[in-house]
Amino acid sequence: MNITTQILVWVLILLIAYGCGVWASRKGYNFWAWFFGGSLLGAIALLFMPSVNDLEEDKRAKQINTGNTTGIILAVASFVWGFAQGFYGSK
Repeated sequence: MNITTQILVWVLILLIAYGCGVWASRKGYNFWAWFFGGSLLGAIALLFMPSVNDLEEDKRAKQINTGNTTGIILAVASFVWGFAQGFYGSK
C-alpha cells in the first residue's frame, strides 16, 4: 500500500470517528468516548441508541452511562483488534 492510500485511509477513519463523536454529542452522549469508539460498527450502534435529551432525569443518567460505556467498549475493542492486526500481520 503506497503512502497516498495510507493517508486517505487514515483521513477516512478520522472522519468517521469525528462524525460518530458529533452524532453522539448531539444525542447527549460523550463526544470523546464515541470519537475513539467511532467506526462503522459504532455508527450502527448509535443509530439504535435513543437521544437522551428527551428522557426524564433518572432515566437520562442511566442511558448516558450505558451509551458512554458502549462507546468506550468499542474503543477498547478497536484498539485490541488494531494491535493484534499489527502484531500478527507483520509476520
